[in-house]
Amino acid sequence: MLDKIIKIAQEFCEDEDIEWNEDTSILSDMELTSMEMFSFIAKVEGELNIKINERQLRRIGTLGDMAEVARKG
Repeated sequence: MLDKIIKIAQEFCEDEDIEWNEDTSILSDMELTSMEMFSFIAKVEGELNIKINERQLRRIGTLGDMAEVARKG
């Protein structure tokens, strides 16, 4: 699951210096704008066939958090 999310994240971030792992911060490491963040979430939802609700979204800070939410479906 994490590998799929990392692959999607790499499409949204041009910074080649990022260490891609479960601790990668979506906001500070990837430096996504609000619009890019929503696009990233929509892409993850579509690719993994999941729906992330607002409560779950508030707890997501890293790619590992995103993978955990995705695993729970």
